[in-house]
Parts: sequence; C-alpha cells; structure tokens
Amino acid sequence: MIKLIDKNTNKINFGIHDKKIDFNWQDYVLHNFWDKKICRFKQKLAFHKFHFISFINDDYVIGLALVDVAIGKNIFGYIFHKTKGLCTKWQKAILNSQIIFSNDIDFNLVEFETKQMTLLIERNIDNALVTYHFKYKNIIVIDAQIELGFSHKPLRVVNPIDFEHWSFTEKRPGLKVKKINVIFNHKNLQLTPTNTLASTDWSGGFFRRNTNWIWANGATIINNDIIGFNFATFHNNALYPENAIWFNNQREHIRDIIFQWDYKEPYKEGMTVYTSDGRIHLHFKPLGQKNDINTRLFGKVKTNFRQFIGMYTGYITIDNKKIILPKFLGLFELHKALW
Repeated sequence: MIKLIDKNTNKINFGIHDKKIDFNWQDYVLHNFWDKKICRFKQKLAFHKFHFISFINDDYVIGLALVDVAIGKNIFGYIFHKTKGLCTKWQKAILNSQIIFSNDIDFNLVEFETKQMTLLIERNIDNALVTYHFKYKNIIVIDAQIELGFSHKPLRVVNPIDFEHWSFTEKRPGLKVKKINVIFNHKNLQLTPTNTLASTDWSGGFFRRNTNWIWANGATIINNDIIGFNFATFHNNALYPENAIWFNNQREHIRDIIFQWDYKEPYKEGMTVYTSDGRIHLHFKPLGQKNDINTRLFGKVKTNFRQFIGMYTGYITIDNKKIILPKFLGLFELHKALW
C-alpha cells in the first residue's frame, strides 16, 4: 500500500499506481494564491470527487453518476437506446447530511435513501467486486455487480494540476459484468452478463475552479477478446496521461492523443480520435446526448457538460498488432465547469 500524501513533507505521490492506496487527502495542506495556508474548513470545501459507471451492450447505454463538490452532491443518470434515443434521465441534488460517500477508493461505500431514490455502491478491492443498487420512483431499478481488481489493470494516476492542486483518477473500460438486472417502466431490459460491458471512473482531488476536459471511452468484444480504451485531454494529463488501451487485462499506456471535432456542430461530421504515429484512429458518430448546461448557487457553479452516446469505428494497435474495430456503442464527452 502507498500513501497518497506524505504528511511530514506535504508531497503528493504522483505517478501510475498498480497497488492499494491510502487515500489520505486530509493530510494535505493547501495554500491560497499568495502561498498562505488556508483554513481546514475551506480546504474541505475545495476537495471534490465523482464516480461514474456505464453499462453498454449492442442496444443500450446506461449511465449512473454521483458528483460531490463539498457544498452539495448530485446524482444523475440516463438510459439510452441506439435507435430510440434517450429513453429517460434523472438528476437529483442532495445535501451532504443525506448521503455517505466515502473517500476510500479501495473499500468504497456510497449510501443514500429517500422515498423516491435509493443508491448503494460497495467496493472491496480484495474480492475484486463492485456492487451497484439504484432505484428511482419504482420506474428504474439497476442491480449489478462488476469485476474490478488489480488483475484487471485499472489505470490509476495521480497528477499535479498547478502549483497547489492535484487529482487522482481511476479509469477502466471493458469490465466484465458478473450480474445485471435493469428495469425501466416495469419492463426488464435485455442486458445480461454475456452481452454487457461496464466502464468505471472514480476521480477525486483539489481541482481548479475552472475545469475542462474532452473524454473518449469505449469497449467491445471481438472473438471473445475484450478491447477497451480511455482517452482524455486538457485535464489531469500534464505528466501521467489518462490515456490507455486494453486487450483483455493487458494495459498499454498511450502518451499523446489528438481530438478533432466541430464544437458548434458535433453531429455534422462526428469526432475523430487518433495518434500522430498512426497507432490509433477512431471515428465517433454521435446518436444523442445527456447534457447539463446550467448555473447554480448564484453563479458560483457553472456547468457546460455534454456526454454524447454514439458509434465508434476504426482501429487500435496494441502490442504491435493492429485490431480493426467493428461498430460499437461508446461515449464521447465535452466538459466545461466552474465549480
């Protein structure tokens, strides 16, 4: 196990970590613009985290997320069908006192329950399982369990953001689903462990108030092999990029990724993700989106978030082997926030 923060020196353990982490963020001492130590209360407000999980098969994309910006938390999600579009979406702001959202990445616990909504997430790194239970207004039920341990080679990186701020993220697309049951409008959707893959993101740290990123994520099965990728730019990638490709449980870190798209008309020609050396070239055609373009808390929090659901095609090269990818559903996200 490694400590995230050295309490004696205030140094952060930057890098890629394939082992347990003592996520002792509270031992870090944050300073303001003038290099003065800020009070513990303000430091606590500056620590933010979020968790996102998606379940994808040939027809459906189901997303579920929990965002914690200290002054409040937000649960949101959606069910998307590749021909019917966005079937439903949900979003609920909640008070800190209403929910447990632990900061332990390896033994994580989320508990929230009201008359309308229930959310339970339990993770134990030792048994390599994450369990999800979500219920909303007796209309939506998601019960699932995914396999996620160190043998699955999640990408865990700790990066400096600027002089004072830093972030941790764990990304892993293309995870096997041990069990899954999704009910929408009292109808059982056709998701099974054999036709569904999961992708997860757990991130936390002292982010800049102005936080931007572009993110591409997808996975598919070819001849019983699982190929997945996670690419990001603008954020968290100064020293240790969040870019990687997976072939089953083999992970290959990618240094540089290039994104091309028409920001004003993303549906016109879609998005392209590639490397300058030609090892990776993917095209994404958006079919729909879940967005959150809003101003909250009297302008203190602004979000311009567009998560596109669509079809990927193209190829990746891993271990010097070029793999042609057929059409498959995936995600592409444009995110701007002031929080």
